[in-house]
Parts: sequence; C-alpha cells; structure tokens
Amino acid sequence: MSLFKGGAKALALAASAVLMASIPATAGSPFSALVGTWSGKGTARLEGGKSERLSCKGYYSGSGGSQLKLNIICANPSTKVELRSVLKYAGGRVTGTWEERTYNQVGTISGSADDSKLRLNIGGGALTGLLSVSLDDKTQSVSLSTQGSTLKGVSINFARGS
Repeated sequence: MSLFKGGAKALALAASAVLMASIPATAGSPFSALVGTWSGKGTARLEGGKSERLSCKGYYSGSGGSQLKLNIICANPSTKVELRSVLKYAGGRVTGTWEERTYNQVGTISGSADDSKLRLNIGGGALTGLLSVSLDDKTQSVSLSTQGSTLKGVSINFARGS
C-alpha cells in the first residue's frame, strides 16, 4: 500500500480548495471566473520525505453567483481521488462541504477571499489543514499543508484547459 493512499482525503481537500482558487473579484462573486474546465500538475509531499507527482482535472458548474458545484479527479501512479463539492460565497467569505467518493470521506471548508489570494481552513475527521492560493487571470498556484494524514502537503499549478 502506498503512503499516498492514506493521504487521499487530504488530497481531496486540497483539490477542493484548488478549484475554488481563481478568484478575480467579478460582479460581487469570485465564482464566475471558475465556471468551466481546469487542468494541472503538481507534487504531493508525503510522510518520511517522499513525494509523488499529480495530474488533476477540474469541472466547475454554476451560475457564477453565490454557489459553485465542482467535480475534481486527481490521479498518480498510486491512487485516484474523486471529489465533489458545493461551495458558497458571501461578503468575502467562502464556505462549503466536500465529499471524496473513492475513499468515502466528508468535511468542511471555510475562509476568506480577495481578488488575488485565498486563505482557507479545511477539515474532516482528524484531518486539518491550511491552504494558500495565489492567482492571476488564467492560472492558480496552490500550497497546502496538512496535519493528521500521511499526506503532509500539496503544490499544484492549474490553468484553464480541456
């Protein structure tokens, strides 16, 4: 069994937060810039200093208003993670729930957003984490650190793609 498999729910949390990341302030809601398809590559940092490469796709739907639905699929040589989430935005705050379908995990997301940065807290069971997202018009740069998992962190670069 891969060390990464034990950190799948942390990757799911990371993926959920990643997909919330492209937040230029538009018409009072950050979600309008997200609707569509995203793809990216990155690295998962594991317990014991090991790392694994990631490949991810994200599919966002919604009106671009106060709610966003997403489906994210990330895979590497050791595992596949499928995340679904419903996110809400109001007055600079982001909240939501997530479900990781492969490993049957659930949790919450909360934090703040402005036009170039996201600061989020993620959780589910014994797992906690902090996520920082920097963005521009077409890309997202994500850094996640977690506690309570064999997955210690994730760095992913996303861009619009098919």
